Amino acid sequence: MSAPVLLAVPSLLAVTWVTPVAGAVLGAAILAPLVALWFLKLRRKRRVVSSTLLWTRSLADLRANAPFQRIRFSWLLLLQILAVAAIAIALAQPEAEGFGASGGRHVLLIDRSASMNAIETDDGAGGKLDKPAARLAQAKQAAKDRVRALLGGGWFSNSGGDVMVISFGARAEVRAPFTDSIATLEAAIDAIQPTDESTRLDEAVALARAFTTNQNRNDKRGEITQNAASAELPTIELYSDGRIADLGKLALRPGETIVYHKVGAASNNAAVVAISAERPPDAPEKVQVFASVVNPMPEPRSVTLQLAINGTVRSILPKPIEVAAAVDRDGTFVPGRAQVTFRPIDQPTDASIEVSIVEDDALRSDDAAIAIVPPPKRLAVLLVGEEGFLLKTLLEGLPLERFNTMTSAEFDALVEANGAGAYDVVVLDGVAPKKLTPGRYLAFGAAPPVDGLTAFGTHGSVYARSVRDEHPLFRSAGLDELFVSKSVAVQADRSFQVLAESAEGPLVATLDRAETHVVYVAFDPLDSNWPFQRSFVNFVANAIDYLGRAGDAIAGQGVAPGDAITLRLPQGVRDAEILAPDGTKAKMAVDGEGNASWGPAMRAGLYRISFNAPGGSGASGGAEQRLAAVNISDANEARIEPRAELVLGNTQVQGVNIAATRRGAMWPWVLALGLLVVVVEWWYYQRQIRV
Repeated sequence: MSAPVLLAVPSLLAVTWVTPVAGAVLGAAILAPLVALWFLKLRRKRRVVSSTLLWTRSLADLRANAPFQRIRFSWLLLLQILAVAAIAIALAQPEAEGFGASGGRHVLLIDRSASMNAIETDDGAGGKLDKPAARLAQAKQAAKDRVRALLGGGWFSNSGGDVMVISFGARAEVRAPFTDSIATLEAAIDAIQPTDESTRLDEAVALARAFTTNQNRNDKRGEITQNAASAELPTIELYSDGRIADLGKLALRPGETIVYHKVGAASNNAAVVAISAERPPDAPEKVQVFASVVNPMPEPRSVTLQLAINGTVRSILPKPIEVAAAVDRDGTFVPGRAQVTFRPIDQPTDASIEVSIVEDDALRSDDAAIAIVPPPKRLAVLLVGEEGFLLKTLLEGLPLERFNTMTSAEFDALVEANGAGAYDVVVLDGVAPKKLTPGRYLAFGAAPPVDGLTAFGTHGSVYARSVRDEHPLFRSAGLDELFVSKSVAVQADRSFQVLAESAEGPLVATLDRAETHVVYVAFDPLDSNWPFQRSFVNFVANAIDYLGRAGDAIAGQGVAPGDAITLRLPQGVRDAEILAPDGTKAKMAVDGEGNASWGPAMRAGLYRISFNAPGGSGASGGAEQRLAAVNISDANEARIEPRAELVLGNTQVQGVNIAATRRGAMWPWVLALGLLVVVVEWWYYQRQIRV
């Protein structure tokens, strides 16, 4: 592998004049009369002297003061000219950039991901900030300074060009197309809002390239002519901390130039990246909470966790937990991680449960994660089959609100009469109804009539080869000792999630499609040794609980920043309103069947969805509420230490701190120089006139 090529940052001292006309007027008004005075002959009075000692010098003065003769060199004149020039330049108020690029087109890519919400207390160049500021605010200010430097004008400033602004996180958005309007560009930069998204650069670079290569202002059809295709590519200027997930997949094209403005300096951070809150089947009035904490720092650290329910702190760990240090494994960054389990807490109603880190760090938005748990629910379950004793006995032992059985023919008649919706879960024991209405189904043996699931025969003597043990269905229900003498050979499309499979095909698969939720076991339990294992009892209980709450809440899953919030509301709801964590409200779209969606949700936190259900039992006129949690689960965003350089393909781009690229006022130094020259000129004059 060849060594990366270091991409040199185009450096040029860019000087902008704030009031160039005032300086020019002052210089012209003083310098010209000053020089003219040295041309004029001085008028001297006759004096009688007692000696001719000064006669030689008097003759020299007469020759020097003769009008329109060539001026002889004089240090006084030189010092006076320098003093006037310095004062005139100071009046023009020059301001300088630490680096710049001459003219051309520039694309400003501004990172708005979660790590850009880190709070900085110094400027990254050893200086302290007047007050703490978020990285995004620093990046926006630096980008606006850059726009003024590129388009601000002035005698010695950069030549004019066009500037484009793109913001990006998980997705990219064009804020301003190519323009030379400073006001438009600054307004576009100010409009960029912080998000808690992960960071991907590929879409932003693709947008910049699309606007560059696919534009031809002289062609009405928009076609790329030979001249347009070969035009000079713009300079890409990236404002980011460099923590970009897809950086290794990007490479610069021939002729492309990128400048990396490094934002930030802080590195202290820890994050809660996962949370799960469940009700144990044997204790539905309690809630069990699990959390995962990561440490992206190279040193181990201790963190204290607290648990809050509906905003009220209910538990704090008695002592901090130790989180291992991050390590580098064969070039892959692996943060330290610790798993935490809280004691079960009594919570008979629905609740939002938050696990958060007590200690302060640079990035607070990833220090907490929220899970939503619904209230304990006693389910109505229907068993459809030919009076099988095994499942019937097992289901009768579960804490259900209502349990009924019926034959396959009776169920088909119930479906035709639209009465299947009266049950929370329908268990199909080796039968395949003619059709299924939207609902929740646990099917054993015969493949249910669901799109995407096709049966084509049987398999014999199979074992579970791979099982997704982390799924709620397999809580205390492992399949390590399972043997199936005969299973149904099925093929499931991508809408199904295969949770357990043998060498011959799926054994357990799930489907979550809008209003239809299915757990399918591709064999009859009586054709296996499963009924003799405790895992079978646990699996059935888990499946009933899992299906009974499917679609009721976003519960333990949560939503990632940048995704849409979707949930199922009671049928007949027409209008819903969502309240974001920052207090803003918005309307939520609801279709005729109660499917609601809103998004994307850009910030982490708790979202509240309120609606009026027809005939609802809410506290005020049928008003009801649902909760949704948006959590930062990307451990890469927890690593906030800025990159010193970026590597794109075989090109290494050295970062330039934004503190070194901001415009600085030069005129106070020029004015001080001018005053110093005046003092020197006065001292030299006094020395010359001494006799």
